[in-house]
Amino acid sequence: MRDNILDFIKTEEDKRYMVNLITYAISPTISGYKPSTIITISNKYKSMYDLWSKYGEKYLREINLSVYEIKSESDLKILMFYNSKLLSRTVFDTNNMKFLQRFGYSNSMSLNECLGLLKLRYLKCICPHEIGIFLGIPVKDVVDFINYNGNGCICCGYWKVYHDRKVALETFEKYDSSKSATLKLLEKETDLKIIVKKLCLQAVSI
Repeated sequence: MRDNILDFIKTEEDKRYMVNLITYAISPTISGYKPSTIITISNKYKSMYDLWSKYGEKYLREINLSVYEIKSESDLKILMFYNSKLLSRTVFDTNNMKFLQRFGYSNSMSLNECLGLLKLRYLKCICPHEIGIFLGIPVKDVVDFINYNGNGCICCGYWKVYHDRKVALETFEKYDSSKSATLKLLEKETDLKIIVKKLCLQAVSI
């Protein structure tokens, strides 16, 4: 397997480049380990914006995930790919919602309404702190990231960890495992639907 995903993907052309890059990035969400993943799609990177406009709908039909547009400009989109059931369970978790209520979210809102509020706050705050909840970061870590201005974490990987180092490292390992499995399948030019199926089975077996 190649050491750098970009060494492999950058050699691909057009549609396959888009499919491979996005699939690799969102593989922890496809696997069911992570409620959502946010990706910036821009024409600064191999005309990704144009490729998404052309092939995005078909791609979504094959990955069994939903997508929400957080931000859109003339040649740039910020998209959240998410597992509806997992994200809903995450957002409306009692402890998570208690934290989210500080920013105007409530149990009476639908998931789509919560995403709408996140979008509004994203446009105002660039990257609001509560986005960590939507991405599956433990609420204790989100709270202490705010309290300590991002300093003093006990370890750092997919997020800055302030509590439960062991659990966090296990989660990082799951994310890495899904990405590693995805890269191997992409290198073999495996059909996208088969990749999705294998990733879901991998998650079930762990």
